Amino acid sequence: MLRLLPVQKPEELVLLARTHALLESDPTPSFTNALWEEVRDHQDVFSGVFSWSDSKFDLSRGGAVRQANGIFTSGNYFRTLGVPPAAGRLMAAADDQPGCPGVAVLSYGFWQDHFGAAEGAVGGTISLDHHIFQIVGVSAPGFYGVEIGQNFDVAVPVCAAAIFDGKESRLEHRSWWWLRIIGRRKPGISVEQINARLGVISPEVFAGALPPDWDPQGKKDFLKLRLVSSPAATGTSYLRRRFGEPLHILMAVVGLVLLIACANIASLMLARGAARNKEIAVRKALGATRARLIRQLLTECILLSSAGAVLGILFARWGNALLVHYISTGRNPVFLDLSLDGRVLAFTASVAVLTGTLFGVLPALRSTKVSLSAAMKGQQAEESERRVRFRPGRCIVAFQVALSLVLLVTAGLFLRSFVKLVTLDIGFDRNNVLVVNANLKTAKVPRERRLAVYQDIENRLRALSGVVAAGRSVMTPISGYEWNDRIHVDSRNAPTGEASLCYFNYVSPGYFGTMRSPILTGRGFDARDTSTATSVAPPTAGNFFCHH
Repeated sequence: MLRLLPVQKPEELVLLARTHALLESDPTPSFTNALWEEVRDHQDVFSGVFSWSDSKFDLSRGGAVRQANGIFTSGNYFRTLGVPPAAGRLMAAADDQPGCPGVAVLSYGFWQDHFGAAEGAVGGTISLDHHIFQIVGVSAPGFYGVEIGQNFDVAVPVCAAAIFDGKESRLEHRSWWWLRIIGRRKPGISVEQINARLGVISPEVFAGALPPDWDPQGKKDFLKLRLVSSPAATGTSYLRRRFGEPLHILMAVVGLVLLIACANIASLMLARGAARNKEIAVRKALGATRARLIRQLLTECILLSSAGAVLGILFARWGNALLVHYISTGRNPVFLDLSLDGRVLAFTASVAVLTGTLFGVLPALRSTKVSLSAAMKGQQAEESERRVRFRPGRCIVAFQVALSLVLLVTAGLFLRSFVKLVTLDIGFDRNNVLVVNANLKTAKVPRERRLAVYQDIENRLRALSGVVAAGRSVMTPISGYEWNDRIHVDSRNAPTGEASLCYFNYVSPGYFGTMRSPILTGRGFDARDTSTATSVAPPTAGNFFCHH
């Protein structure tokens, strides 16, 4: 949430997104290659601008798949970020040209793990999805990319997408939203000025990237899109978008717990101060001023809170690794740089001093307000002179009870929400479902044979012992991937505009039975639905599942 990107002047970076000029909608940071080229050629407010897209590459030259995290980057990716090479050279604009043969830049960690940090790796080759790329360099240590939550192993130029895609290249497809864009502000230009300038060039940018195969309404909506920017000093992250609000709520709860802990320790310090009345009286009798005694007591409190902060940092180091492991999956491991950060350490030190002062100031003021004669006479005399109209302990206890009540109510609401989420009907039975992925394009299976191979895989899976049902689909539920398009209904009140946008999926006849998704009306797919039969598409909860 706080860590800056390990690049030159990260505060100058801004993330570009698109939003509708007339509708209240959240900006979407995805672009087509045509839009990226229009932005690159028409912008005049950035000293540098680049695009990138995450991907997965198969490193094997045959046999079992060995995946690596990859990114497609425009030629000025590393130059704009100010990342130096650790070996060789990094990608340049000349490497990202139409029809490029393709080069590769390795991350420092990947270079160490897979090549033993050998200098000879630069100039060698690497196989990516059975395509050979020449390695031209290695990026600097500590740089993991601009996407927080994952690191890259291999970077290739955007133009290399044509090598992987073949004839149906995403570079030419004006409806393939796969790139994101970051720019570096020119000196003296604010984000507000950038947004104003982006609003001026937006009509020209979107007109130049208009998809020719869209319907008239879709084209009209496309031309109403506008470019906006937002600060990107901390990078971009799906983790931040997904867990940002829960983390802020958690920090608020932690703050309440911290206040209760401070109240607890303040009560203990009051009791301890009462037991030290004679000591304080002797110090005052020897000439110590009240201010000096308060400083001594506060120093003791800050020392106590600092010791707690050190233990907290050690616990957080273990807790961070545990949380990252908890939210990671085998297919999508989460990578976070868990090294100590100066901003976090400064925050921890500030909280340590603040809490030490918070729970120490009242006991310090109370303890130093002692009568010398009463302290010397003993406990009974001291009790007789003590004012009982105001007891700090009572206020502290009331404060603790109030905060604890707030926490109890919050915890109860959280538990209720959690129970509802666990018992929520999401439209399919998620128990005992295993997902098998097969990429026949990477395996170089001819297009005309792919459907038969997929069907054969499904039949073999269904025949395995212990398998109750099997089906296949292009999109897997809760995978994070989606495919949407507009529908046209032959009716009087047909949906138009945003209401006509629906989410699609290709599934086999066994899909609904495998997922145990109920068909509310009509029927699901069966053996009658072949490539020569009439096309059908049963809608389920707003999604259209098309037989393929």
